[in-house]
Amino acid sequence: MSPLNSSHEAQLVTNDGEIIPDGWTLLADEDTTGVDGPYVLGFARALRELDGLNGHYGVRINPGDDVRLLLPFIEKITLVEVAFPGYRDGRGYSTARILREAGYSHVIRAVGDVLRDQLFQMLRCGFDEFLVKDKDPAQAIEAAKSRFSVFYQGAADDKRPVWALRHAAEG
Repeated sequence: MSPLNSSHEAQLVTNDGEIIPDGWTLLADEDTTGVDGPYVLGFARALRELDGLNGHYGVRINPGDDVRLLLPFIEKITLVEVAFPGYRDGRGYSTARILREAGYSHVIRAVGDVLRDQLFQMLRCGFDEFLVKDKDPAQAIEAAKSRFSVFYQGAADDKRPVWALRHAAEG
């Protein structure tokens, strides 16, 4: 795991730029105790236990975890935390897009080594929240949202690619 990218305190910020408290607690896979309030299960624990649980839970997805294995339990998952242990590992982008394309409509949160420069692509892939170390995370979100106005490719967001816009105007 690489050292985190900033000396600033990590803050949880929404895709609307609102800084919010984190009300979730991460339980380790080997942890056998429950906690009061919402909690996030590790991936292996989620696969073992979600079928028998009632209610809504969070799940932490690490690089290498196949998020498609969770799709049968998607109605029980209220939060998905996608871990970015280092800025060079982009598998979390695919995780978010797979979830969105499968119809997952709840919160997808980026945690770990989340950089300001990654926010634009994370927004396009369907992330809703970001645990980011930045001097001004709300401003970082606003800058990411206004970075580009047209796109060459489709994504999990609702923005149409420029080629589709061009062909629509010709028709």
